[in-house]
Amino acid sequence: MNKATPLSADTKTLVLSVEGMTCAACAARIERVLNKEDSVKDVVVNFPLKKAVLEVNPDDENSDEYIQKIRSIGYSAKEEVSEEKKNNITKFSIPLISLLLTLTINPLIQNNQNLLALGIGSLIIFFFGRKFHLSALKNLKILNFNMDTLISIGSLSSFIIGVLPNNGELMYLETGGFIISFILLGKTIEEISIKSSISISDSIIDSIPKDVNVYDNQTLVRKPLDLIDVGELIVIKKGEIAPLDGIVRRGSSEVDESIISGESVPLLKKSGDNVISGSINLGSEIEIEVTKKAGDTTINYIEKLILKAQTGKPEVQDLVDRVTNIFVPSILILSFINFLIKALVFDNSFPDTISSTIAILVVACPCALGLATPIVLFRTASISNRNGFIFKNFDYLQRFNQLDTIIFDKTGTLTSGIFKIESILDDNGEDAGDEILRILASVEQNSNHPIAKSILLESEIQGLELLPVEKFVETPGVGVSGIVQNKNITVTKSVDNLINDLILKINDKQYRVKLVEDETVNKELIKSLSKDYELEILSGDKSEKVKEIGINLNIEKVYGDQSPEDKLEYIKNKQRDKKVGFVGDGINDSPALQQANVSLSFAQSTQIAQSVSDIIIFKGGLEKLGSIFNISKNSNRRIAQNLFFAFIYNVIMIPIAVSGNIMPSMAALAMALSSLSVVINSSRKL
Repeated sequence: MNKATPLSADTKTLVLSVEGMTCAACAARIERVLNKEDSVKDVVVNFPLKKAVLEVNPDDENSDEYIQKIRSIGYSAKEEVSEEKKNNITKFSIPLISLLLTLTINPLIQNNQNLLALGIGSLIIFFFGRKFHLSALKNLKILNFNMDTLISIGSLSSFIIGVLPNNGELMYLETGGFIISFILLGKTIEEISIKSSISISDSIIDSIPKDVNVYDNQTLVRKPLDLIDVGELIVIKKGEIAPLDGIVRRGSSEVDESIISGESVPLLKKSGDNVISGSINLGSEIEIEVTKKAGDTTINYIEKLILKAQTGKPEVQDLVDRVTNIFVPSILILSFINFLIKALVFDNSFPDTISSTIAILVVACPCALGLATPIVLFRTASISNRNGFIFKNFDYLQRFNQLDTIIFDKTGTLTSGIFKIESILDDNGEDAGDEILRILASVEQNSNHPIAKSILLESEIQGLELLPVEKFVETPGVGVSGIVQNKNITVTKSVDNLINDLILKINDKQYRVKLVEDETVNKELIKSLSKDYELEILSGDKSEKVKEIGINLNIEKVYGDQSPEDKLEYIKNKQRDKKVGFVGDGINDSPALQQANVSLSFAQSTQIAQSVSDIIIFKGGLEKLGSIFNISKNSNRRIAQNLFFAFIYNVIMIPIAVSGNIMPSMAALAMALSSLSVVINSSRKL
C-alpha cells in the first residue's frame, strides 16, 4: 500500500511563511505551482498556519526561486522567522474602523453629504477591501475563482450600483461597506480564535543552546553549534542541555531524557553510552563525541515530524478543495441566472434584483467549508505533540479508527530488551552471591550486547566495583570470554535452550544465570486493547520466548521465529479481510511497518523503522495507544461535524438569498458567523 513520503536523509525541509492567502483554494493553487518543480519532492500549504512546507533535495539551495514562484502568482513569501505576537487590539483596529465608517454613510446621505458618503464608501471598499480585489484579479487572469472572487464582485457591485447615473442608489455604498467590514471582522475573530484555542507548545528546538563547551589547548571555550562537526568532543556541564547527539567518552552522570522518552527517572550515562540531544545533565561533567551535526539531531528529526504533521492534510481535505474549486464558479453562474430571471422574467425592481444577486454572492462564500478540516487537524497535531506522539499524515487518523487487528513485535514493543537477573545458581542450586555477579559483570563490560548492558546495570544497582578484564573475546551469537583475577571466564547461552539462560564458567566451576526480560506494557493495558482489537504477536525471537510473553499478557495468537519476509506475508494475508495495525521498532520490522494499514514505532526505534511508520511515539510507550485511539476518534467526529455545519449553512442560506429575503449586509454577517461557528466547534476539547 502507498505511504506518504517520509522525512529522511534524502530530503530536507524548507518552511516558508506565505501571506496573501484568503482561503483554502489559495493554498491549493500554491501547491500546484510548487509541485511542478523537479526538485520539490513534496509540498503542503496550510491556509490557517500561513505556511508552505517543502521537502526538497538535500543540496537544494533554491529557496529564493520557490519564493519567486509564489510571488509570481500573487502571494508574498519568505523563509520563516520568529515574529513577535501582535496585540489582539491592533488586529481588531482595521475591521472596527471600517465598521464605524460604514455606520456613518447612511446619516451622511440623509444630511445630503453625498460626496463625503461616496468618499467614505470608496475608502472602505477599495482600501480596506483591497486584498480581496487583488486576489480576485490575480486569479481571474488565469481563469481561477476562489472565495475572494465572490466577496470582490459583491462589494464592487454595490459600489457600481451606488454611483450609477440615474439609477444610482447611494445606499448601496453602505451595503458594500458592511460586506467588507463584516468579513474583515469575521476573519480577524477566526484568526484570534484559532490561535487562542489551539495551544501550541513552544518549540523544543528553542530550548537547545546555540553554542557549546569545547577544549581548546586545555582551555574550555564556547563554540557555535553550527561549527561543530561529527567526531568532535564537546563538554556538557551539570545542569546543561546536550545540544547534539553523541557518545560519552569521558565521565559518567545521570541525565534527564524526559523530553524524548517521557521517562521521569534519570538515566545513568557512562563511557560508550548514547546521549540524545535535549537531555539535561543532572550530575557531573561529561565529555561526548558528536555523532550528529546541528540540524540532523534526534530533536531536529522530531521537530520536522511535528511540523509535517501540523501542515499535513488528509484525503478528505483534498476532496473539500476540489469541491470548493467547483462551488465558486457554480455560485457565479447561479447569481447571474438569478439576475436574468428576476430582471427579465419576473420584472422585479432593479434594487431588489441586484440586492438578491449580491446576497447570493456573499452568503455562498465557502469560507467555513475551507476551514472545516485544517483547523481540527492543526489542533490535533498540537495535542498529539503535547501527549508525546505524532501522526505523519492525517489520513492515518481515519485509518487508525478503522483498525480491527493490532499486531506487535516483541522486543522493544511488548518487552524492553532489558533483562533482570533473577538468580545466579551453582551446580547445587545454591545462590552464588555478589562476588560471582561482580566477575560476570566485569567480563561483560566491554560488550555492547543488550544482555551485557543489563548485567552491568544490575551490578551498578548493587554498587559492585568492576574488575579489570584481560584477553577479552566476543563471539557473535555465542558469548564472551576473558581473564579476570587470573581466572578463565566464559559466558555462553544455555545448551538446553532455556529461555534467556546463560552459562557462566569460572575455570572449572559452572553457574547458571537466569534472566527475565522486562515488559514495557502492563496486563491492564492489553486487556483494555483486547476489547476493541484482535491482538497478536509476530516476532523474530525464539518461539519459546514469544509464547511465554503471550501467556503472560493473555494474547493467544503468537508466532515466533518470524523472518522479515514472514512478517510481511503474514500481514498481506491478514489484510484480505482485516484492517491491520503493526507496532515495531527494528530494521527487521520495516517491511511489515510499510505494509500495514497503519504502523507505529517509537523515538528509540531504528531510523528506518521511524521513516516508514505512520505514527511515532516519542514520549512514553504503548500506554499511548489509548490516547491515540481517542484523539483519532474525536478528530474524525469533529471534522464530520464541521463539514455538516458548513454544508447545512449553504443549503439553508443560498435559497434564502435567492428568494430575496436577506440583505447583502446581513448575508456578509451570516457568512462570517458560519466560519466562526466552525472555528469555535474545532476549539472544543478533543
